[in-house]
Amino acid sequence: MLKAKLLLSLVLSLGASIAFGQAIALKPLPTEELERYGDPPMFIWGTGVSAGMISQHGPFTSYQVNVDANGQNITGDAANEPSISVDPTDRNKMVIGWRQFDSVSSNFRQAGWGFTSNSGVSWTFPGVLENNVFRSDPVLSSNELGNFFYLSLLTTFFDNMWRSLDGGQSWTNLGQATGGDKQWFTIDNTNSSGHGFQYQCWSTAGNNYGGRQFSRSINGGSIWTNPIFLPNSPAWGTPDVDANGNLFIGGVNLNTGQVWCLRSSNARNGAVTPSFDQIANVSLGGQVIGGEFINPEGLVGQIFLAADRSGASTNNNIYMLASVRPGGATTGSDVMFVRSTDGGLTFSSPRRINDDPVNHSKWHWFGTLSVAPHGRLDAVWLDTRNAANNTDSQLFYSYSLDGGNSWSPNVAVSDPFNPFLGYPNQNKIGDYLTIVSDIAGGNVAYSATFNGEEDIYYVRVAPPPLHLLNISTRMRVQTGDKTLIAGFIVSGTEPKKMIIRGIGPSLNGIGAVLSDPVLELHQGNATLATNDDWKTRSDGTSQQAEVVATTIPPANDLESAIVTTLSPGSYTAILSGKNGGTGIGVVEVYDLGQAANSELANISSRGFVETNDNVMIGGLIVGGNNADGKATVLIRAVGPSLASSGLQGALPDPTLELHDGNGGTIATNDNWKVNDQTQQSQESAVKATTIPPANDLESAIVTTLSPGPYTAVVRGQNGGTGVALVEVYNLH
Repeated sequence: MLKAKLLLSLVLSLGASIAFGQAIALKPLPTEELERYGDPPMFIWGTGVSAGMISQHGPFTSYQVNVDANGQNITGDAANEPSISVDPTDRNKMVIGWRQFDSVSSNFRQAGWGFTSNSGVSWTFPGVLENNVFRSDPVLSSNELGNFFYLSLLTTFFDNMWRSLDGGQSWTNLGQATGGDKQWFTIDNTNSSGHGFQYQCWSTAGNNYGGRQFSRSINGGSIWTNPIFLPNSPAWGTPDVDANGNLFIGGVNLNTGQVWCLRSSNARNGAVTPSFDQIANVSLGGQVIGGEFINPEGLVGQIFLAADRSGASTNNNIYMLASVRPGGATTGSDVMFVRSTDGGLTFSSPRRINDDPVNHSKWHWFGTLSVAPHGRLDAVWLDTRNAANNTDSQLFYSYSLDGGNSWSPNVAVSDPFNPFLGYPNQNKIGDYLTIVSDIAGGNVAYSATFNGEEDIYYVRVAPPPLHLLNISTRMRVQTGDKTLIAGFIVSGTEPKKMIIRGIGPSLNGIGAVLSDPVLELHQGNATLATNDDWKTRSDGTSQQAEVVATTIPPANDLESAIVTTLSPGSYTAILSGKNGGTGIGVVEVYDLGQAANSELANISSRGFVETNDNVMIGGLIVGGNNADGKATVLIRAVGPSLASSGLQGALPDPTLELHDGNGGTIATNDNWKVNDQTQQSQESAVKATTIPPANDLESAIVTTLSPGPYTAVVRGQNGGTGVALVEVYNLH
């Protein structure tokens, strides 16, 4: 978007910058149009192919997106500046839009796009939105229904909004959508009065409205309001809405270099013209820059603003991140981050996210940020720290689980590539890359030159995963519908060895225990195994040596155990008392084959919840091979919705508690849409798991756990009793 002759040596200062004892003179951005129509269309395209690229770097796999129908790379073209969007109802479905150059011999670009329905493993690239129509600056988003929107800039510096109702397979032009150069937009998917509103902001350069930079659509992107001015004219920054529907816009003033954060608390009121009632100046600890050696005709980074809508302790935090040149430096850039815990009124001191030793010869560029539905922060950027030439770049990743107070060690997620290869008669690789976070990780679209030319790649990033090594449930076992029924899922591609135990007599200090437990293992209607006393199989042969070899045999001869190897699938373990006996019992499932490419994905136990010692208690142990790994889990307590399946006596109003291995309370929940700890809505975070409870009175906790043992307790509100489920899902 930016010509080298206009941006060479351009530095936008966020404050007085000193180099060699002298203040660097600021060179204001030109106000004339920068995205002028240049070369004509190239009508020869797609005649050459080579192997499509799948680039592996450690556990991270980058898949080429701009491939032909056979998955082959199209030679001689170029693609950059990708924007990604994910269907929140089915995260297997994603769309990426980009600037498509049909020939590297021409800077004529069009609006390319690709879509996937299998989590990014393969992509379909149908072509461009309109053949031979100059388009640039792709920005994509989705609403809560999974409909995709594509905002595309024309050479006239107006833009169009396009919509897809079929997962990105086809698009409808909704019409002219105001706009200008470097436009960004967001959709309000909260439950506020602005639900469904779309907000758009753009630069003061390449502007048809005399410097006005903001418009709004209250009907899904079809009609946009007459643009209005933004206080202090912030540009090159993204908008977002908080959990209450307040609108925030971040950006830098192109004349002064000052970074701003604006808030509008009435943009969600469709009956009034939005006004901005809160304005904060922000220091990112450096200068926003463009026209630098690393990306000669483009930017080093833009300003990404994101709001936390988790309902948790970080709810309504406002975050800003950008690649900037540190104060006093004359080259290089760092990824800098600030946060606001008071709704954008004030911001923290800037924090450097790239954790390599300070070296101003290195570039950490195209930094971008996303907030997961439950509050995790994901940051990605291009990084030259490992390059002897200081320009070969890799994609790097870091995350924060505490609202940006601390960040994980940086991890390279791609092989190095030369960013100067494959320029399409325009010396840059775009102006940004993008990420969209979900409960378990982040979905990244970036441009790289692994094929010797500019192509679009998708990679998934996430904290190192942990697994459920043990899942168990304890409760009072009765008869009929009140036995203890535990369902569990083995996910993956390989069989997994495990032991399933039914415990009773060895339980101490908890009242009347199940004196002689009997254990059954089922898959569907088939009974796979049964066991009464653990040393002997149901056919009378001894299994004592096999069970002892697991190192966790039951402590009492009357208890039950089944050692088996199970293929991926769904299974049910039923614990009952011999001859109709009743009492407190435990059913446990242990992973004995952690090296297998499979894992225990969840447990769902059903039984009769009483009071005191006879409540339902679900246990889990989180672990794995990654010492720094995390497990993001959804824990649910289900009661009232069981009645819809014909079950009598369901628990009418379950409550849920989560405790650590020392008994400390991590979280509680009564009704799943509200976070007990903050009394804020957590509806979006729970819905983002795609498996929210079916009844508002049921309970849910979404949290990220470190290695160790945990306990989930299900009770009835006000001492209520009835049949309930406790469920634990490992989300990744």
